[in-house]
Amino acid sequence: MQDVLIGQGYAPDRMQEIPADIVKLAEVKSGYGQSRANYELARYELEQAVLTAPFDGVVANLTGRSFNRPDGTEPFCRIIGTGSMEVAFTVLESELPLISRGDRVEVTPYSATVQPCHGKVSEINPLVDENGMVKVKASVEGNAGLFDGMNVRVSVKRSVDNVFVIPKTAVVMRSGKQVVFTLKDGKAMWNYITTGLENMTGYTVTGDGMEEGAQVIVTGNVNLAHEAPVKVVTATSSDKQ
Repeated sequence: MQDVLIGQGYAPDRMQEIPADIVKLAEVKSGYGQSRANYELARYELEQAVLTAPFDGVVANLTGRSFNRPDGTEPFCRIIGTGSMEVAFTVLESELPLISRGDRVEVTPYSATVQPCHGKVSEINPLVDENGMVKVKASVEGNAGLFDGMNVRVSVKRSVDNVFVIPKTAVVMRSGKQVVFTLKDGKAMWNYITTGLENMTGYTVTGDGMEEGAQVIVTGNVNLAHEAPVKVVTATSSDKQ
């Protein structure tokens, strides 16, 4: 292009002084315009040849191979975000009033080698399915050791004030009623109770005779009678194993 401008009597280093129509003519005669168009096309094709994820993550289910033309009908790969993960689980419709957005959750993989993660309830689907279940989602803080599609155990954590909590093994049935035996002066004392909230290991209870600090009998209580003498046995290290 510069030689064309020189041939027209203009100095290429003083482009601002050259008329616009002369510059256009020089671009056509020199092929500069065509070269510029080819450059823009090549740059566009290069940009289209590079896949850029909208977020940081890990590539999964990669089906493409180098120098192979991808199939436009199938996903090229899947990107799993590494910033945070989401866990989906279901609860009974009767438990729905006990869960709210923002409640803390503990997510424990069934693999014993991975430590539990914590998060918060992020979404509660306002629909009960035909099995009486409600879908709930929670966002997980820190996903070290978690993989997409992994089976996990989810525990929703909520603080409940002014209630007594006892192990589930302490509750036995007598004549269709719930009973807990407490230890007093070496004897088993029969207490009618009513269970409330529960988790995997315990109940919240109310009832006469229940008081803070009471010793609750949790084993050997299936055939126990009221005021039966009880001997407390301390487990040895071998028993614990």
